[in-house]
Amino acid sequence: MSFMSLEFVVFLVFLGLCLVFAGKTGRQTWLLLLFSYGFYLSSGLVGVLVVTLLSLVDFGVSRRLGSSTSEETCRRWLWAGLTTNIGALVFFKYSVFLAETVAAAVRPLGVRMSVPGAPLLQIIGLSYFTFAGMSYLLDIYYGKMKPSHSISEYVCYLMYFPKLIAGPIVRAADFLPQLRRGIRPSTQDIEIGCAYFLVGAVKKLVIADQLASHVSMILAAPQHYNAFTLLQGLVGYTVQIYADFSGYSDMAIGSARLIGIKFPQNFLMPYSSVNIAEFWRRWHVTMSSWFRDYVFLPLEVGSRGLRNANVRASRNLIITMLLCGLWHGASWNFVLWGGLHGVALAVYQVYASVRGRQVRRETRSAFHPGTLAARALTLLVVMLGYILFGTHTLTLAFTYLWRMLTWSSDGVALGSPYILPLATAVFIVHLFIDKDRNVIEEVATYSVATRVLTYATLLLALTSLVASEAVPFVYRQF
Repeated sequence: MSFMSLEFVVFLVFLGLCLVFAGKTGRQTWLLLLFSYGFYLSSGLVGVLVVTLLSLVDFGVSRRLGSSTSEETCRRWLWAGLTTNIGALVFFKYSVFLAETVAAAVRPLGVRMSVPGAPLLQIIGLSYFTFAGMSYLLDIYYGKMKPSHSISEYVCYLMYFPKLIAGPIVRAADFLPQLRRGIRPSTQDIEIGCAYFLVGAVKKLVIADQLASHVSMILAAPQHYNAFTLLQGLVGYTVQIYADFSGYSDMAIGSARLIGIKFPQNFLMPYSSVNIAEFWRRWHVTMSSWFRDYVFLPLEVGSRGLRNANVRASRNLIITMLLCGLWHGASWNFVLWGGLHGVALAVYQVYASVRGRQVRRETRSAFHPGTLAARALTLLVVMLGYILFGTHTLTLAFTYLWRMLTWSSDGVALGSPYILPLATAVFIVHLFIDKDRNVIEEVATYSVATRVLTYATLLLALTSLVASEAVPFVYRQF
């Protein structure tokens, strides 16, 4: 079931009415769980069985972690829970990739291995709910929260439909207290939820989907296009992936808010960033903070023996981002994409350390030459990474990059009526709007006339400018 379908709107309204009449918190939890199962069943029965099994394992392990007094026992239970989640992730998502890597490694030795072309089973949202489960176990182990005593409560946390397919990666410590207080959305919650959903739908249907057809053609066969077309495709993909994924996040946040549950922000004007570290504080925030808290910081603690802080931090940043790249997909393109960002973060870390302080260009005017140069450099690194991210093979990625760098004039010149206008609009918004404001939340505080005009404009855009063909969400595959 897609967020963009009429059946989802009906589903959401019906759920809201049922929650109103359910009354008690326990009944509301079971209703949310029932509707979440119904939502996920539309993606296949196998996924439902996998997430149910993992949630039962997580719940059992969490109870053991909460009751055990021995540090060694707790550590063993933690590793059992983490191994189960990682094992499911590896089996369903990375088994073919690992087999292909091994086959390629032994081929020079004359050994031929038969490798399946695709995973036998594809579990939608697997990366998201395994990460949610692991964060829950780790937070209990480190004493940041107490384990839940209700199996329905925990399974509801893991299965809650707005975040199940592609995030945000909501922490149990943020979600469970809201569930326990009971679901009582205010009129402001409903209005803000609608605003988030409308903005997300415009981002997805009016911007991302309009760009998708031309961008996908260019990325799929860079050898056929000249350099200007390739540059146009890269700019288009930069805007498409932002509008697509932040649009999904806004719709997920809005869906949850409509029934009274608040999700954390997931995109904070990332293309306004003045350095690569700030970019990762603003892009896919819930994932970035997950890797920071559960990968980077433990690596920092575990490598305190390294005296050189820059070497230690640089190594740990690169390792973290390599794993982040692998999380996005079973492909060397994603691994190298993560490595590129890891190296960029490490370079910035060393630069900031040599300067003796964190560089704070944010206090300057948005139009200060230094700020503009910093934003352009950061965006350039991000866009170079998108070449790896958007192409399917390393060969295509290197072909794309080489033809751009040599400014190849041979090939097809493809003109798109959407890429440059939409890209200009998105970049102007990032340039002129304060990146620390949450405009969507602010709308509910405006005058009635302003709010009506805002919502009417969004609805008009949806009815008149929507793409003729809907495209699946980009991050659904991760």
